[in-house]
Amino acid sequence: MNNVAANILKRSMENIKTEDVDIIPCNRNILVEFYPENPYRTIETTDTGLILGVESTKKYKSNETGEMEDSQEYIDIAKVIAVGPNCTNCVPGEDVCLIRHIAVPVPFRKKNWYMIDEANVLCRFVKK
Repeated sequence: MNNVAANILKRSMENIKTEDVDIIPCNRNILVEFYPENPYRTIETTDTGLILGVESTKKYKSNETGEMEDSQEYIDIAKVIAVGPNCTNCVPGEDVCLIRHIAVPVPFRKKNWYMIDEANVLCRFVKK
């Protein structure tokens, strides 16, 4: 039985060409891509020589594995790739601030894209 299902899936996937398909979010969802680093964070030095804005928590020791692992920001910055038809605030191309762990990964063209409801966007970065 597994062999039959595998053959059907294989034949179905042969007909899909990802370059012929585009992704459009539904309802109030927005499609985003997170930046590897926060582009709005700046490093400043005070008059007394104290350096502000440097990440000191990029790695941590995992209690589960005992290994040093990369940490992720809880609130992160992302570029809006596409918006659903019912979105009223976000537009493609702008940057938004959102809670990273709410976003759902979208497996499409091996991109690092995520989907999130527009209501979960904390703020937008717009030019003056």
